[in-house]
Amino acid sequence: MIEEINNHPTEETDHHLTKRERRRQRQQQQEEKKSAIMRRKRNKPIIGLSLAALIIIGGIAWLIIAGLKSQNTDVSNSGTPKVKINQTEYDFGDISMANGKVNYTFEIKNEGDGDLIIDSIWTSCHCTTARLQIGKKKSPEFGMDKLSTDQKIAPGETGVLEVIFNPAFHGHAGMGAITRAVYLSSNDPNNKQIEVRVSADVSS
Repeated sequence: MIEEINNHPTEETDHHLTKRERRRQRQQQQEEKKSAIMRRKRNKPIIGLSLAALIIIGGIAWLIIAGLKSQNTDVSNSGTPKVKINQTEYDFGDISMANGKVNYTFEIKNEGDGDLIIDSIWTSCHCTTARLQIGKKKSPEFGMDKLSTDQKIAPGETGVLEVIFNPAFHGHAGMGAITRAVYLSSNDPNNKQIEVRVSADVSS
């Protein structure tokens, strides 16, 4: 009987210790939740500031790149272009309407230290067309209508102007001695309008 009576307090003590442990666990869990919430609250401003900093840095980088591109463009556009043409006139001599079109090429060189811009090309008559080739870039054929081309000849480079004349365009009314002109407008301050001429004696 004595042993049985002495055992009861021990069981009750163990039982009370278990409850305290559970209580402590619950308190620890609550404290951990509170700590996690506080950490999230503290991290939100940091994340916001980080995003703002990234946006600002990206904007600054974009402005720097744009500035460098602008400087490069200004450098390439600085200086003064100067047109040099190998010849301004060419005579086809005696040609026949029956033999079809004839053509000749003029060389246009930029001897200046700035880009030479050819703004537009046009001809004096519908029987004559012209096209400008700079490197691998070739313009369409231009006729009497003044159309924009906006082609660039860099300093030291040469463009090729091909002039095509169709002796049969006017029929018999176009027979005899003829002279046709091709015009180019440029940004050369001393040669705003370039002119080359072709001539021929047309027969049937």
